[in-house]
Amino acid sequence: MAARKHSLLIFHGSARETAGNAATVFADRLKARDGMAEFSVCFLRGAKPSLEEAIEMAIANGCSCLRLIPLFLLPGSHIDEDIPAIVKKYREANPHMPIELGSCLVHNPNFIKFVADEITES
Repeated sequence: MAARKHSLLIFHGSARETAGNAATVFADRLKARDGMAEFSVCFLRGAKPSLEEAIEMAIANGCSCLRLIPLFLLPGSHIDEDIPAIVKKYREANPHMPIELGSCLVHNPNFIKFVADEITES
């Protein structure tokens, strides 16, 4: 049986309802693209589901490999400390399940290309 991989898009989160709505619209647009793998959205602060809740839901739904994709522009305490601490907790509790953690957007070559394209767009 092939590993059932699930990705979590991690947004910062906000108490403002418009932020959660924007994340939902983004996810819906992304899901409409051809070839999209299984994913869901979650939030680090101020909105639901939290990162911890989303990890637990993925595990409960039979996920055997988890990829965390933080949608944070810059490195900082959330990227360097908060998210890795949560990942460590779940790796220790689920040693049989790989949990991959991506980096912030400024370290992603595709994001650099996106910004360059935006700058040079006429």
